Amino acid sequence: MSKTTKPLRGRPPGDARERILRAARQLIGNAGYDATSVPQIVEAAGVAQGTFYRYFKSKADLSKALAEIFNEQLRSKIDAAFESRLPMFEMMPAIIGKLPEFFQSYHDIMPFLEEHTMPFGTSAQAAGLRKDHYARMAAVIARDQKNGLIRNDIVPELLARIGGGIFMNLARMVALEESEFEPDEIFMSGKAFVMAALAPQEN
Repeated sequence: MSKTTKPLRGRPPGDARERILRAARQLIGNAGYDATSVPQIVEAAGVAQGTFYRYFKSKADLSKALAEIFNEQLRSKIDAAFESRLPMFEMMPAIIGKLPEFFQSYHDIMPFLEEHTMPFGTSAQAAGLRKDHYARMAAVIARDQKNGLIRNDIVPELLARIGGGIFMNLARMVALEESEFEPDEIFMSGKAFVMAALAPQEN
C-alpha cells in the first residue's frame, strides 16, 4: 500500500533543490518512477514548476542527482575505512558493518537509480567510480601482500575486482531485496568467503 505524501506547503526547511530532491525521493519510493510526475514533485516540494527546471533538465536528470547523493553517501562510508590505513582484513569488517542498513534504506528507489550508482551502474560515471574504488583496493592489497597478510599468487588488481565484484553483487541483492536472507547475514557471509579467499596460502 502506498504511503500518503504530505505536501511541503509554505516555505519548507532547506533550499529549493534540496526540497525537490527530498520530495522526489519520497514520491518515487512510494509510487514508483513512472507513476511520479514533475507536477507532483513540485507540489510536494512547495515550489513552482519553473523552479524544478532551474535545477534539473528533466525527471531523468533528477534521478541522476539522487544517484549522485547515493554515491556520495556510500563513498563517505568507504573513505573512512581507507583513511584508517588498516590492513585489509581489519578494514573489511569496518566497511561491511556499515553497509546492510545503508543499502536497505535505498531499496525502494534503487531500481530507478541503478544505472548511475557506483556498485551496479552501467553509465560512464558509475564505471569511473568503480575503477577508482578498485584502484584503491588494489593498492591496499599490494601493501598487505608485501607484508605477508594476503596471498600473493594473484595480482592485486584482479583480487580487488574479484572481491569488490562479490560485494557489489551482494549489495545489489540487499538494495533490490532479491534474497530471502537478512542483509546482515548476506554481508557477513560474503565477508567470511572473501577473507578466506584472501588468506595467505600455506606452503
